[in-house]
Amino acid sequence: MDESEVARFLTAWFTVRQFIQSANFNHFHQAGLSATQFMILNVLPTGGEGMNIGSLAKSMNLKPATVAKTVDSLETRGMLRRVKSEQDRRVVLVQITERGQQLQNSAAGRFRNCIDIALRNMKARDRSAFINGLEVFASALDAQSTRTGERLSDSESAET
Repeated sequence: MDESEVARFLTAWFTVRQFIQSANFNHFHQAGLSATQFMILNVLPTGGEGMNIGSLAKSMNLKPATVAKTVDSLETRGMLRRVKSEQDRRVVLVQITERGQQLQNSAAGRFRNCIDIALRNMKARDRSAFINGLEVFASALDAQSTRTGERLSDSESAET
């Protein structure tokens, strides 16, 4: 692989990352949430389903201890609740509350709208190639994480 490909990727990645952060920052900042708290609210399924801490951590590429600490904070604020699984009473699930879901719905709608507009501005062939490439890249990262046992975003100092 050519070093210029890495440089091109990083330039594009930082542009996309900045856009995503800008699109979401004001919304979660106004709600008094950290980026990690906001991500948890947006990863949790709606409709009464829940996720255990381990599954939630894996889906966010964070350590379970970081997620547990963040869930504690969100639970205190009434955004999440912990409940015992009906299938296995030993399992504790994290569920989003109505208050958390309102924030989630508001943010998700705005963000999806921004992405929709950007994707519509692309030619169909480019859009398809982009999405396929992103899926392949996500799979490669997942395989690397599985192989090494490391998560790229593991951070003991993640915001709570």
